[in-house]
Amino acid sequence: MQGRHAFEPTSRKTIDLESFVAEDHYLRKVDRVLELSFVVELTAECYSSGQGRPSIAPEIYFRMLLVSYIYGISSDRRLCEEVRYNLAYRWFCHLSLEDAVPDHSSLSRIRDRFGEEIFEKVFSQIVVLCKQKGLLGDPCRVMTDATLIAADASLNSLVNNDPKEAKKEAEAQRQDRGMIGPSQQRRVTNQTHCSRTDPDATLAQKKGTPRQLKYKVHQSIDADSRVILDTEVTTGARHDNQPYLAQLERLAETYNINITEAI
Repeated sequence: MQGRHAFEPTSRKTIDLESFVAEDHYLRKVDRVLELSFVVELTAECYSSGQGRPSIAPEIYFRMLLVSYIYGISSDRRLCEEVRYNLAYRWFCHLSLEDAVPDHSSLSRIRDRFGEEIFEKVFSQIVVLCKQKGLLGDPCRVMTDATLIAADASLNSLVNNDPKEAKKEAEAQRQDRGMIGPSQQRRVTNQTHCSRTDPDATLAQKKGTPRQLKYKVHQSIDADSRVILDTEVTTGARHDNQPYLAQLERLAETYNINITEAI
């Protein structure tokens, strides 16, 4: 049926995605110096050619990770949504308007498939590239600090390591919920309790912050360029000085550098 509101066919137009990204856009500046071709070789063993559905290219995956880091996007689901709608993100990730953005579940599977070893190799290769570009001096000065980060587990997930005591505490909590009578507030420590949802997390507290289940990230950087050279994650209860010397030795050996000053 024809009418005044009928839609007239329009000619198909080709849209150049790059034209939407300003020359001074931060991602364009990153792209000019970014060289990620090496990740294809590092991750080759994780792919099987000609079998199953086409895989997400490893360079696209790592470019998406860069977007999430640069713009503080901590959720895989939100990252996929942002890349879908943001033209600059699409351009940076080498995705055209017709390309489907990877599903958030695919990012999780890729992360599990690569494993810690692949990510460590990628990290080390990036530091090597920084050294080639003069961002890592030799000899060099190294600064190290540790930061507590909250684990994805609540204090309610803590259970006593002693089965008998754990049973008593569970019964006391049920009484509190049923308002049978007030029970004694339980005392928990890293020696007596463990989280059932995240056993690797431990209780830790920094002055002025509440006690939580946490991890600790120990990072060493080049004192002049501020390039991160090494990262080690421990439980929140691990003291800063415990992994320190081993971290310095690993740095000197891995990148063949002479550390003249450690801060």
